[in-house]
Amino acid sequence: MFDNANLLDISGPVQAFHSALPPEKNANNTALYTHRFLTLDGNSIRTSCGMEIIPHGKITDLNPCSDLLIPGGGGVDLLLENETLRNTLTIFHTDHKDRRLISICSGALILAASGVLDGREATTHWSREQMAKERFPKVNWQLNTIYTKSDQIYTSAGVSTGIDLAMAIIEEDHGTSNSLNVAQELVVYLRRNGGQKQFSDLLEAQKRLEPKLLQLVDKISSDLSRNWTLSELSKEANMTPRTLDRRFNQALGSSPVQFVELTRLNQARILLTKGVSMKQVASLCGFGDLQKMRRSFHRNLGITTTEYLQHFGPS
Repeated sequence: MFDNANLLDISGPVQAFHSALPPEKNANNTALYTHRFLTLDGNSIRTSCGMEIIPHGKITDLNPCSDLLIPGGGGVDLLLENETLRNTLTIFHTDHKDRRLISICSGALILAASGVLDGREATTHWSREQMAKERFPKVNWQLNTIYTKSDQIYTSAGVSTGIDLAMAIIEEDHGTSNSLNVAQELVVYLRRNGGQKQFSDLLEAQKRLEPKLLQLVDKISSDLSRNWTLSELSKEANMTPRTLDRRFNQALGSSPVQFVELTRLNQARILLTKGVSMKQVASLCGFGDLQKMRRSFHRNLGITTTEYLQHFGPS
């Protein structure tokens, strides 16, 4: 941790890991994950929101059998040239390749500065795009993804995506059922696919789309049952399919057809939690049939509609 770190970059993933419990209480009641908080010098730090955190020790006290998570925030910039931190990360990665190096948000820039991201895919907060690409050109920046994994190095995009990454790691370590339990405990949606763009919801879409495309998004949202083929979308936007596809990808990092699917999926999740039958949801949201909706859930969320209902359906 460091001064001016983003608190949610720390608390979000830590709370997710803390919420991962054994399927059954064992005799020792051993937690699946334990945490130690470290700073460069072992002194307390003040996060960007003003909260002070007292660490367990300093970065050189790092247990080589542990994974290491680095948050982001405004304090990142002052650490990019810190030799102690860069050397610690380089040695940790070189000597302990079976342990995870995890960055949240702009914490990826600290990993990049140490050289461990060279030649690897990585992501970071969208606002750091220009700096990341100019300062660390050897990194294969994938800024339309919410998290990446390259061997044992994991990076996540902006702030709340640290929870997505933590849940993906929990699923990797302990299975889908456990990650579903964590999602239910934290009252968050199930993990988003790591390849899903950072701006996946309609609110963010409105911030990035030109007026003509925004009108199209409004029409899609208000009439999900319509057969939104690329040809139909192009006609509605008064653009060629190629132009529409290019402009959607430039603004959102996805094709217009993928955007339609994700919009349908979001609405389907809302309706299922309200107790609407799966057959009705599939029809109302434009999937056409139940099987197509099931495939969409599995493709984008990694779970079945039945598993979703078990954890998020009406009580």
